[in-house]
Amino acid sequence: MASSPSISRRRVLLYSAGAVVAGVGGTTAWQAWADAHDDEREAREARADGVLRTLAARAAAVRSRDARALAATLAPNAPADLVRRQHELIANLTEVPLAQWSYRLLALDAYALPPAVGAGERVAVAVELDYRLAGFDQHALTATQNLTFERGGDGRWLLSADQDHPGGDVLLWDLGPVRVVRGRYSLVLGLRDQATLAALGAEADQAVPTVSGVWGSGWGQGTVLIAPQTADQFGTLLGADPSAFSGIAAVCTGELGSADAAHTDRITVNPGAWDGLNALGRRVVITHETTHVATRAQTEQWTPRWLSEGVADWTGYLDTGRSPRQTTPELTAALTAAGPRAAGLLAALPSDADFDAGAPGTGLQQAYQKAWFACRSVVERYGQPKLVALYAAVAADGRGGRLAPDAVLDRALRTTLGVGTAAFTALWRSDVLAAQKAP
Repeated sequence: MASSPSISRRRVLLYSAGAVVAGVGGTTAWQAWADAHDDEREAREARADGVLRTLAARAAAVRSRDARALAATLAPNAPADLVRRQHELIANLTEVPLAQWSYRLLALDAYALPPAVGAGERVAVAVELDYRLAGFDQHALTATQNLTFERGGDGRWLLSADQDHPGGDVLLWDLGPVRVVRGRYSLVLGLRDQATLAALGAEADQAVPTVSGVWGSGWGQGTVLIAPQTADQFGTLLGADPSAFSGIAAVCTGELGSADAAHTDRITVNPGAWDGLNALGRRVVITHETTHVATRAQTEQWTPRWLSEGVADWTGYLDTGRSPRQTTPELTAALTAAGPRAAGLLAALPSDADFDAGAPGTGLQQAYQKAWFACRSVVERYGQPKLVALYAAVAADGRGGRLAPDAVLDRALRTTLGVGTAAFTALWRSDVLAAQKAP
């Protein structure tokens, strides 16, 4: 917690001693300022200590699944819906295997409080929840919360509201009772029926060995899948408009470039899009997202989207028996329609913007399919280990910020494949056009 700048009493008295020459009034003013400043600091520290004690009690109540103890951390005038949510939270977490649940205080007076009739002294608090899932998370994941605390008659700071300020993170157990299915390599947390969750777990258990076969064992080799019941819940968990993801069956969430090798990111499944997939589509989607989990530690801000999405699709389609034309139907249709101008659609590798959700027509699908083709070109011409090496080289060459992203890619291509970006793009274009002529 950041504290207000202050001048110690000793320094204030030294300054005051010099002010005596000017008169006693100056000394009195300095002392009054010092006393007021000390009082303000001590009051702030007392508020922080009181809030921290209550947060610790709340964390202990959640860990022990004690709804009454959790409700006891509320202010006496807490609204009925806040009281109800304490009991719901404990019930919703019943099956969730928690290894950690703790809070950290980020800031006091974090937001402007709305007026409240009859409320005592209040403080707006930003906190961070740290939690781990047993058997999967070696490091805590975090979620921010904006909470209002009120000082009671006994001096304790108790929770009086949790919806005074927007912007906090919503977790699955905030939305309903969580069912849990644990597989050999997977943990599925969901609001859907048990059979759907079990099917998700089975897909994940098949995907992990496939991904490890390409990307090695130097990652956690486990996945956590989150399965909301509705598209609105999916959007709420991502903090995004669900309509922008209507055609995306799942997303992998994690922090680029900072993941520990044993860290487990989350794969969140979009129920509407997922339910519309056939068996092959579901296999490809889960393997694709699992590849993102496995490569997260080597995925940086400067990693081109065509490479990160391309390697995920390449791994996802491995051993499916699909021909290039079958794997890339939207791209094939666009190239066929373009006729002699087909090469113009392949002037450059896909840009990062081409992968933004909500692209018109089949633009998004074509971007993914061009990316798959690019990774296919690497594997067909140089071998699969070179694709893995290229991914690692892009991550390594960009560290330090000495090169622009385009220069990073060009250098990594030259180091691993012996060709620069322009030459590789020409090879890729040739491979795509040749595949269109194949039966």
